[in-house]
Amino acid sequence: MPTRVGFIIGKEYDFVDTIHSPVDTAFMKDLPSELRARPAPRFTWPGMAAPPQDQISADLAIAWYVHKHYPDISVDFILPNDITLNRLQANTCNFIVGYDILDAMCEGAVKLAVVTDAFKMCGNIMPSWEVQEAIYMKSGYMKEAARLGVPMAPTIFAIKGNREPQSLMQEIKARGWQQFVTKQSYGFGSAGFKKLSVQECEENPGILEEYFDTHSECPEYVVQEFIEGFCRNWEVRCFWFNGEFKYAIANRAAVSCAEGEKVGVIGEDEIPPEALEEAKRIGKQALEALPQLTTPAGQPIGMTLIRTDIGCADSKVHDKDTHWDPDVKTYFLNEIEYGGTTYFPRVLKFDAIPMWAEMYASKALEIQEKMAVFSKATVESLQLTADSPCDSDSYASASSASTE
Repeated sequence: MPTRVGFIIGKEYDFVDTIHSPVDTAFMKDLPSELRARPAPRFTWPGMAAPPQDQISADLAIAWYVHKHYPDISVDFILPNDITLNRLQANTCNFIVGYDILDAMCEGAVKLAVVTDAFKMCGNIMPSWEVQEAIYMKSGYMKEAARLGVPMAPTIFAIKGNREPQSLMQEIKARGWQQFVTKQSYGFGSAGFKKLSVQECEENPGILEEYFDTHSECPEYVVQEFIEGFCRNWEVRCFWFNGEFKYAIANRAAVSCAEGEKVGVIGEDEIPPEALEEAKRIGKQALEALPQLTTPAGQPIGMTLIRTDIGCADSKVHDKDTHWDPDVKTYFLNEIEYGGTTYFPRVLKFDAIPMWAEMYASKALEIQEKMAVFSKATVESLQLTADSPCDSDSYASASSASTE
């Protein structure tokens, strides 16, 4: 009997069928209309326009490829409106490859509560709820990464219930920063991202006060010294599965570049070799900051998709406790993402969909096999216990003790 596996999908971006995409989409010609059609209302992040109705996102392509090419797996295509605790628990495991908690946040408190409850309680979500929380609440992995010696930009965590503009400014000035950025845990895209200077905040204290008021429900602000070199150099995003490097892309916002420079996203072959090697080195180290992934039965397994984003400093950092040489490039961990992230298949020089499908299919079968071994061992253990000799007095004594 095929292993039933859920794929939680629902992206409205990260398309595989763009003009220059290397993805061969012929296998999707028989995609059912109910999967191809985008549900109403269209899910978009704040400020994001609804994409074309007929384009196909990477998450759906991966799930459909598994469906078409892996007969040992019965794919449960789970769209955002399908997410319930019962639906998830009906599967051996469920991979987040598209829609996740951050998307649910955009749809209101009711939807967020339903999705959170399902993810938290089902016991078979991949990655686990523990791993998800460690990534959503950025201080979780950032503090552990710092303990492990992973380089990061100077950082202050402003926790809800224990933050106010004046004290934050005092701490920023005490650290010696001149410019800083603030972004949010449980954040997405550029929502809540703001770049400020100490001077402008001193001249107009209302800037931070308004920011605190606007984002008062955010559980945690991550406040970091602004690293100028981050804008001059490509941010390298490395993709890992089972802790193994798969590929990298790099991106840089148009506002960061001088006229004539390349902007947007580039593939691995265009990334400067030094930047790629440093990104792989730091990314590999950063993986150790995450909790151990386990099967629903608790056996350790290799991690599903993790993406490590690595920035580069090439000028003076003013933080009094950070001693990076301004005359050399220093690479640092910017963020960690997981399976619901952007895969960027459209900018690669190879078709990545079969690769991702094979990895997710293999992981599902590995989980099923380990759980089967666990179940067999549990049954054998119970049988041995039942067959053990036990006199009536000892049994009565044990039974009496168990009820006290």
